[in-house]
Amino acid sequence: MRTPRTWLCLILVLLALLPSPAAAQSSPTIDPTDLEIFFDGMMAAHLEGNHIPGATLAVVHNGEVLLLKGYGYADLATRTPVDPERTLFRPGSTSKLITWTAVMQQMEGGRLDLHADVNEYLDFTIPATFAQPITLAHLLTHTPGFEDIGEGLFVLTADELFSLETYVKRHLPARILPPGQVSAYSNYGTALAGYIVQRVAGEPFEEYVARHIFAPLGMTHSTFRQPLPPELAAHMASGYNYTGGVYRRGGFEYIPATPAGAMSASAGDMARFMLAHLQNGRLDDVRILEEATAQTMHSQLFTPDPRFDGMAHGFMTMRVNGRLVLHHGGDTPLFHTGMYLAPEEDVGLFVSYNALGGALVRDALFRAFMDRYFPAPRSELTPAADAPQHGAQFVGEYHAVRANQSSMEKVLQLLQPLQVQATEDGRLLVATGIANETYVEVEPGLFRHSNRQDRVLFQTDGDGRTWMHLSDMTPLTSFRAPWYATLAMAATLVVGGVLLFLLSAFGWLVAFAACRRLKKPAPRLATAARWSAVLFGVLLVVIVAMLVGIVGDIHPDYGVPRIFFGAPPALTVLLALPFGLAALALAMVVFAVIAWLQRFWGWFGRLHYSALAVTATAVVWLFWYWKLLAL
Repeated sequence: MRTPRTWLCLILVLLALLPSPAAAQSSPTIDPTDLEIFFDGMMAAHLEGNHIPGATLAVVHNGEVLLLKGYGYADLATRTPVDPERTLFRPGSTSKLITWTAVMQQMEGGRLDLHADVNEYLDFTIPATFAQPITLAHLLTHTPGFEDIGEGLFVLTADELFSLETYVKRHLPARILPPGQVSAYSNYGTALAGYIVQRVAGEPFEEYVARHIFAPLGMTHSTFRQPLPPELAAHMASGYNYTGGVYRRGGFEYIPATPAGAMSASAGDMARFMLAHLQNGRLDDVRILEEATAQTMHSQLFTPDPRFDGMAHGFMTMRVNGRLVLHHGGDTPLFHTGMYLAPEEDVGLFVSYNALGGALVRDALFRAFMDRYFPAPRSELTPAADAPQHGAQFVGEYHAVRANQSSMEKVLQLLQPLQVQATEDGRLLVATGIANETYVEVEPGLFRHSNRQDRVLFQTDGDGRTWMHLSDMTPLTSFRAPWYATLAMAATLVVGGVLLFLLSAFGWLVAFAACRRLKKPAPRLATAARWSAVLFGVLLVVIVAMLVGIVGDIHPDYGVPRIFFGAPPALTVLLALPFGLAALALAMVVFAVIAWLQRFWGWFGRLHYSALAVTATAVVWLFWYWKLLAL
């Protein structure tokens, strides 16, 4: 049965989907009343349909704030409504745009060279793993070639928080790619850039942005300070996780990598920041960037292909309805944010939600806004006759380059693969785990979305590795995983291995009972061989159960695994157990050789045990490859 609130949501959505008078007349202006009706409908549906308590929204156009509104609640317990001018949300990685603006200010002042080795500005050394040094230009475009490190990114209490200097020195990632070649999103890279600003400016990063960005723009309800200053703490929205039919309130999320995502801000303040960028660094009578500097910041600095969208100086770029969009999303466990600027239309949108469901709707909200007020003709793409042959070469499982290669975090690649499949008519189907999107080839290696202007680009390098780039998220480059590194292979080895060893143990138990009745004891080495296999199977089950338990131990207040906030004690035990697997696998290989030499069992029994030894060896290799066995 639909509640009165649900009927109201449906009515508002229907009103929102009616053609906009501004769009119908191709007017360069947007009617504020129509705009508010549109967003009221969209937000009502988003909040109720995705279990989101509250949201804050700002739309700017032609140099003014067109809509500034809060939706729902900042705090459910007190029923405090969202105040768009005062209520602070956590924009997460959207904070990076403040950091990149600070970098451009220092470049403008002559204290930073975007193309100089970053080691010139540091009090520690980035190793010279590759001939090319890392520059600020690489950091701005997420192309420094760092591996990703999740450890230490979030902590739950102020006591666990440590300084930016400590973070960049303690969590220095390995360099795994030559700089400037592949864009792989890097929180560490942004934190490093903020630390460089801190050093050349001679003041803490939080104070620098407060004095040189927030104060000039009148952003009185914005800060990077953690914990929040007392005058702002009372205005902080609560973040929620909806689980088991109830909302669970989380605490303040502390981020040691401060410049990468620690800002707290109101929508009203973010509206002023958007206006400053849309006006090339100016707001009213103040400037945070000279016009030429702002134009440089908004210009493309990196692209994997001239036909493709890429990275500006910190901003991601994409095309929506034919318009250039500078954008950046942001996520903490509890808050999900998007900021979008369309300079050609002089329009900007900022939205932030205080629950997980916001991650599912923020881009949809912006695209719906663009479709209503800045539409483009829709054209259905038809695959060419030879499309099936072209598309087939890109089919496979793709893993994000943004990954760890040095620690057990590497295994996270298996939890978020992209699957690319080819349809019978030659379209490519890209499955992200959230949605399945179809693309049609428009040029060799370049595919366009069936209904939108989003594109996907495939490239094959000289080593035969295939790379995949999505136009709306350029820094999240993926590569096609080799067959031995796919989720299917890992699942087959682990699940198949568990079943094989358990069935073998059962069969041996039956054989053992039969031998006892016939009073024919097996040779001691044969018994030891079987026990080594049984122990391997048992230990494998224990390891898999512990791994599933650790990854599946979801913090009820934040909706993410507890390991996200720090390693549990059980992890130390888990990482020690694979050494037992390796020792048992080695013993099985030795026993398999002995079995053939001394003719244990019949030929089928020897083949069976040899197969177990090979499987055990493959499982150990799998654990080594995914860094669960650190030799």
